[in-house]
Amino acid sequence: MLAYPITLIADDNDTVMVTAPDFPELTTFGDDREEAMARARDALEEAILARIHAHQDVPAPSLGSPRVALSPLIAAPLVRHRIRSASR
Repeated sequence: MLAYPITLIADDNDTVMVTAPDFPELTTFGDDREEAMARARDALEEAILARIHAHQDVPAPSLGSPRVALSPLIAAPLVRHRIRSASR
C-alpha cells in the first residue's frame, strides 16, 4: 500500500486545511478532519496523475503522519510510471 504524509491545519473558519510535503502544489480543505482526509486522497491522486501525464517525477512517500493511502487504481499506474522512468 502506497501512502503519503499530509499536514492537517485547523483554520479560523472552522475548516481543516490539507497540504502535502511531497507535493507542494497540493492544497485542499474539509469541514472536519474526516472530510479533509477524504479530500486529501482525491487531491493527492490528482496531483500524482497530473505528474504522470506530464512525464514528471513522482516522489516516493516521505516520512510522517497522518498518511493518505492511494487507491489501487492510482497505485498501479504510479508503479508503471516509476518502472518506465527508471529504465530511461
